[in-house]
Amino acid sequence: MTRAEVLLVVFLLAVTGYAAPDSPKEAFVAKADRLFQTEYHFHPWQEKDHIVDGDDWSLPPWVKAAPYSGISISEKKVGDRLPTRIQRSVRVSWRQVEAAEGTFDFSIVRKKILNASGEGKYAVKMGLGASVWETRYFKSIQDRTVVRTTPGTAPLWMQGHGVALVEERPNRSIPFQVVNMDIYSPGYHERYVRMVRAFGESGIPRMKELDLCYLHLRSASRGEEGIGPKPGTAQRQFYEERLRAWAEAFAGVEYKLCNVSHQERDMALALELGMGQRNGFVEHYMLHVPNPMLGQTLDHSGYLVVNETNPLIAENRASGDENEEYTRNHEARFGPIETFPHRYRESTLRMLQMRRNFVWAEGDRWLVNPPLLHYMALELGKSARTAPDAWCYLRESYVPDRANRQWKKAIPVKNFERWVYQRDVDGARTEPAERVNVPEQMFEFHREHLYDYTARKTSVETGQTRMVFGVADAFLSGGPHAVAVKVTYVDRDASVWVLEYHGAQGSWSTRKVVCGSTGKARTVTFILRDAHFPGTGYTGPDLRIRGTTGDAFIRFLRVIKLDADDVDEASPRNR
Repeated sequence: MTRAEVLLVVFLLAVTGYAAPDSPKEAFVAKADRLFQTEYHFHPWQEKDHIVDGDDWSLPPWVKAAPYSGISISEKKVGDRLPTRIQRSVRVSWRQVEAAEGTFDFSIVRKKILNASGEGKYAVKMGLGASVWETRYFKSIQDRTVVRTTPGTAPLWMQGHGVALVEERPNRSIPFQVVNMDIYSPGYHERYVRMVRAFGESGIPRMKELDLCYLHLRSASRGEEGIGPKPGTAQRQFYEERLRAWAEAFAGVEYKLCNVSHQERDMALALELGMGQRNGFVEHYMLHVPNPMLGQTLDHSGYLVVNETNPLIAENRASGDENEEYTRNHEARFGPIETFPHRYRESTLRMLQMRRNFVWAEGDRWLVNPPLLHYMALELGKSARTAPDAWCYLRESYVPDRANRQWKKAIPVKNFERWVYQRDVDGARTEPAERVNVPEQMFEFHREHLYDYTARKTSVETGQTRMVFGVADAFLSGGPHAVAVKVTYVDRDASVWVLEYHGAQGSWSTRKVVCGSTGKARTVTFILRDAHFPGTGYTGPDLRIRGTTGDAFIRFLRVIKLDADDVDEASPRNR
């Protein structure tokens, strides 16, 4: 490029007002301002037949959040409009409550819980950290010069008992390193169990203001997470004694305890002891497929099935997840910011598919999807009998065959379902559609299938004209019922399709949708005052979608109760 051409480009950029971002941070902020939102809002309820562009997460105004639920998020971002209790964290350490060996003072814990609760306005989660000696922060990932350290949670007097320090693996995205104590050394373990017993005797576990308590371990992360040691080791014996000590400390309210491991061997003991579970990394939304200990199984056709009898779900025990990693620091871990909105949507719906009741939401100053956040707040902690709606997200992804340790084999995972089920049968065999690529950082995906399908389609040409849906009997059965059915579809190919439902006389009634060719997602709402649900099982048939001209591309089907009397408020922990 000549000097004259360079000067011309500079002039044009100046007159158009363009300025190149000065740093990666400014580039991220510019994109976030375009992709995300700062104003909290939600979709308004309209009890009439209508169509809107995009998703529709509205619910009737009588719907309230489950009492045993909450969302950890900055109050500045949502004000008083988030329709659930905001969850506040109480962080205390063993170093604080036993500053001198053998002398316990839990008054700071009780005071913090009472202050955080705000007389019941806020949900309260606590953790009693105990493993960290210190955390070191480096100049950068490459330069391991320590620029500062932060104090840990393990008692300072513990080093006098010869407990070894463990330098954990440095973090790969944020430059820090956790230095832990060896929590499975006899000198540490004996004194730790003594402290847990004293905590139980304080009465704090049974405070009505306390909703859940993390059962911490030791890890390279700053959250004192981790999994239990392998069976058959001395460390395993200490780990199990640790869990039992916590269960005894929370006797009668064991459901408040959140085991932080997802391993089957750890979860089996935790569930046996009456505990709940806290996960992390739901941002990697195809993890735990399958994980029977979390109620997540795959059937022979690849459908993701929830075991509703799993005590974590059936008893509404403390069940938490974290969906907060949507900042600039997380691009290295999850891929570019442009992929964040899709990942947030999938992760949020996965948490509801998993029947979670407590969530840590996004942590930056933006809101990724306020209407979906609002919807989630009203849905957490609900069962089929207490929920105002039920749905089926017609999606598909591919993961390695983890259950059989065949890592090169790709298996399909079909649908996220919440008491509405879609299954392929003759005449109603669907195909995945609407592919969305995911970044290579999404490690839980099969390496040759880095994408999601976000809809399913009929195949009219081959005689597969229908999609068939079953509605869980525990949600609605028989009739007549007044419901709204919302169907999110792709406006494609000028196709025509109909929703079929059982009407007043028990015969199929229809509602029609005529598509355009915009290729965009739209949501149609049908108000049905006389709907019957005679079907049983996953295939119903309670509802059908039938293509009449071209194919129907369907993303989401949601059934909403219009009568509050159809909702059963009697549920564990709905106090």
